[in-house]
Amino acid sequence: MNNFAQMSDPLNETINAIFATPVLRVALILVAMFVAQKVIDFVTNRYFDRAYEAQAKKNKIKISKKRYDTLSRAFRQVASFIIWIIGIFAILSVFNVNVAALLAGAGVAGVAFGIAGKDIIMDLYVGMMVLLEDQYRVGDVITIDQDHGGTVEEITLRTVRLRDIDGNAHIVPHSLARAIINKTYGYSNVTVELGVAYDADIEQVKQLINSVGLDMKQDEQYKVFMEPITYKTMLRFDESQMTVRAQGKVQPGKQWSVASDFRVRIKQAFDSNGIEIPFPQRVIRQINEDASKATKKSSRKK
Repeated sequence: MNNFAQMSDPLNETINAIFATPVLRVALILVAMFVAQKVIDFVTNRYFDRAYEAQAKKNKIKISKKRYDTLSRAFRQVASFIIWIIGIFAILSVFNVNVAALLAGAGVAGVAFGIAGKDIIMDLYVGMMVLLEDQYRVGDVITIDQDHGGTVEEITLRTVRLRDIDGNAHIVPHSLARAIINKTYGYSNVTVELGVAYDADIEQVKQLINSVGLDMKQDEQYKVFMEPITYKTMLRFDESQMTVRAQGKVQPGKQWSVASDFRVRIKQAFDSNGIEIPFPQRVIRQINEDASKATKKSSRKK
């Protein structure tokens, strides 16, 4: 026993010496941070997936899967930020940095930062409100003022990243999003304006619009309709046509493809029934000045 104790003492001293090495302790902290991040990511994804599945089984108001994905991503970002803060302080303590004094200094610096970084604080606050109030989610098509619009690709606590139709990425701080238009929230309207000739039979136009809209809704290809496209109103009298409006209700984000297909079908229906979609017509009168002068001279001679 004495021999074993004598052998174990050098081993313990060696192990303690190894773990006392700052580099190894820092490496262990980084590994612990990595493992903690992966565990939180797994638990968070699992929790929100199960929450969505449980909610989807109920016959209550459904919350979009996009909201769960957005909340899950935001929660992971917050958790990652906390892990890094704890890890940085743990690493500083390894090198005998006075963390308490650092925190006291950070409190003073925080006041100055709060004054200088009020826009960042506002970004974080508005970002939290966006997530809590479910204003928009990843995958929604939104417009922020006149300069920024597109599909939401990512929402962080400070910014929202949009991808417009040209492929441009718009990274907009939340504090700039004073007024937001969400084009894919809950449902979308298919709104199509059609021009027909003045001699067209309006009742026939109504019947064709309603018929084409109902056929599309009953088509197995289209399972996105909530309400079929129907004739709504005589919108206005234009220079060379009467403009009518047709409208239907579809699932969010499907309005553009459905509107395109409806235009193709209604054009075919109008052609088959002799209803003209007119183009602007103008009467142009050309006067030949030389011929006009010659006519005037001959009339004077007489």
